[in-house]
Amino acid sequence: MELNKLTVVQGNDLLEGAYSVTLDEMRLLNLALAQIDSRKPQPDTLYRLFPQDYQRIYGVNPTSSHRQLREAAESLMKKPVTIYKPDTKTGKVRTVQLSWFSRLEYVSSDDHSAVVLRFGQDVAPYLYELKESFTKLNFANIAKLDTPFSVRLYGWLIKAKNLYGRRSGKAIEVTLDLNWMREKAGLAGKYEDYRDFRQKLLEPTINRINANTDISVVWEPVKQGRTVVSIKFAYVDESAPEASKPLRPRLPRRPRAVAGSALEGEWARRCITIFEEYREKLSAYDVEEKATLPDLRKLSGWYKLIGEKSKQKEILSEVSSRSKKTAA
Repeated sequence: MELNKLTVVQGNDLLEGAYSVTLDEMRLLNLALAQIDSRKPQPDTLYRLFPQDYQRIYGVNPTSSHRQLREAAESLMKKPVTIYKPDTKTGKVRTVQLSWFSRLEYVSSDDHSAVVLRFGQDVAPYLYELKESFTKLNFANIAKLDTPFSVRLYGWLIKAKNLYGRRSGKAIEVTLDLNWMREKAGLAGKYEDYRDFRQKLLEPTINRINANTDISVVWEPVKQGRTVVSIKFAYVDESAPEASKPLRPRLPRRPRAVAGSALEGEWARRCITIFEEYREKLSAYDVEEKATLPDLRKLSGWYKLIGEKSKQKEILSEVSSRSKKTAA
């Protein structure tokens, strides 16, 4: 089991669900989630979690790993996760409680003890056949975190990366309401004083995330009047390779050819291929980066040469739109 290749993938409604768990329960849950292939339907087979894996991955005492794994599974079986679903007909929000597991066994053997489980059918849509609105977490990173809240906060922050893009060297920002975080992490009624929340929960959690994961986080309080109501987080993804802005490519020289000839058309197609690849790289580097207007006019001309009228019109429309903004 190579930890760096394992991922934990959840639908965002589940990632932001409300539940209270112990560290052992969180670790067992993520160990089970890491076995799921979120692209496929829920399999008929059961998942098996072994004490020796639990011991090796999390560094727990070998003499107690069997007991910790079993007790965590039994208690998690009794703890639902609450998600909030907007009703499209009424506009109201429905509160739904889901059971993590529909089946739980414990196989006791000196050499092959295991917790055997199946995820519940109601929670399955948030774990299997996921095509959109999901977040993928690196298991190796969350395995190094030693509090349930640090795992939850890390997940909420990574969700923002999917929304705003993986832009190397640029901070990803997300603001989370204090009461929202308390509710989702099962901490309602706890850490209600902001100073208590900051000193005992937030600052130690950020230190853990910065020391053990692939992101570097800074934060600042957001106030309404004199009251802190939320936290604004900003982080840089340290795992993303350093990217430099793509350079405009050199284009092939126009041939001495008769207008409308096959040779001229071949040249125009080569220019289009090279330049469209450049535009894709610019967008991947930063969605705000655009090719210059003179270059776009050339691109529309190449499309005109090969008879691609719809693409020519599309490029000219972009030129016109950006020209108006510049003039304004």
